[in-house]
Amino acid sequence: MKPFPPEKEEDFAPFFPAEVLRRGLAYAREGRVLRVYRLGERLFGEVRGSAEAPYRVEVGPGLGGSCTCPYPDFPCKHAAALLYAYLDRGGKDLKEALEALPPEEAKALLLALAALPRVGGLLLEALFPERALEEEAKELKAAFRLGLWPEEALEALLVKLPRVGEASPLLAVLEALLEAPQDPGPYLGPVLARYRALGGPLRPLLALLLRHPFPELVRTFLEMARARPEEALPLLAGKDPWREALRRELLFALGQAEEALSLMRARLEAPEDYLALVDRLLALGREEEALRYAEEALEWFGKDPRLFPLADLLASRRGLPQDLLRRFALRPSLSDYAALRVLLGPRFREERPALLKAVKDPALLAWIHLLEEDWKALDRLLKRAPLEAYPALAEALEERLPGEALRLYLDAARALVEEGGRARYREVARLLKRARALDGKRVEAFLKNLRALYPRRRALWEELASLSSS
Repeated sequence: MKPFPPEKEEDFAPFFPAEVLRRGLAYAREGRVLRVYRLGERLFGEVRGSAEAPYRVEVGPGLGGSCTCPYPDFPCKHAAALLYAYLDRGGKDLKEALEALPPEEAKALLLALAALPRVGGLLLEALFPERALEEEAKELKAAFRLGLWPEEALEALLVKLPRVGEASPLLAVLEALLEAPQDPGPYLGPVLARYRALGGPLRPLLALLLRHPFPELVRTFLEMARARPEEALPLLAGKDPWREALRRELLFALGQAEEALSLMRARLEAPEDYLALVDRLLALGREEEALRYAEEALEWFGKDPRLFPLADLLASRRGLPQDLLRRFALRPSLSDYAALRVLLGPRFREERPALLKAVKDPALLAWIHLLEEDWKALDRLLKRAPLEAYPALAEALEERLPGEALRLYLDAARALVEEGGRARYREVARLLKRARALDGKRVEAFLKNLRALYPRRRALWEELASLSSS
């Protein structure tokens, strides 16, 4: 785009959708632009739309800007109307005019403007932002309780933040934001940053955090506490779980790892407690101690699936037979089964029934029977396997028993076609592609059969288009 503000219609018209531009021009001709003025390279104004109150519009270089209308994209028709009105009315740069005023004239102008209720209210908020924030916090809380999201008020809140010189009104705003019906993150972060910059007291922030443990609040509190440990640590005394968790994280941040670890050891009551302690010990490079607590957790809680990371840790770091047995019991795998055959030696025969009993996945059982060439067990497995397991079983059998794999693929595909539905047809296409790699002629014959049975299933043949030869 050319320099802004525009000098003629061609400077901005090509960058608008045709219909948006047409409606903006109509608005301008209808006199809907109530006010337009220039401030440097930006245009501001009010445009009357479908709502009771006029929309406030701002347009700058590159057609960047904003409008309070509900239209999801920018620039909107109100922005176009503002630009057309500026071309018609023109006007001097308000910024230059204000900067040229002598101090006494500028003061007199402000005093005159302050007598206008609307302008006076804005000046009051700008000069006394703390008082304005307290009032806005009440209004925000009332709006949130009604399920409303007053975005305009929230944006105005961010504008006032840099002028706020006291931390106390920010607490009221924070409390209101934490009751918002939507994610308050975009507004919560800047308010907390200002609170941190002003060095607000930790006690009321902690009280707010304990009622609303929002992650952004936790991070801010710990950042501030790290800089003021003498104030923070006494506040975190006691047995309250949240206070204790915060105290522990603060101690780690302060380099007092041993005291923090002692708090974690005293709280070892559930699998999550052990997982957290082991992770922290590993982060501190204390692997031997971490492995000891991992083993203790597995002894206490047995086959709790949440403890798989600890079983995996022991198996990968130590690789003892008992470690692989624990990991296999929680999450069986072919690699662990093969490793246990070697590690257990003669004892493997005793453990084998329990290992096989732990395997619930038919495909994994098929891999194991193939590994051991236990054809009778594999035959029994295939006879009792549920239909939904056929695709995974077929993949396991492709290399060693391609004929059986082909049968399973085709049976699974046939059943899915009978059930119907585009998602199932898509899966049929996937299965038949794998089957075709085993025996293309059988798949062609299968497709011909399908065509005869279901000639009018458009969705089916759309999904099978790449496979069908007809």
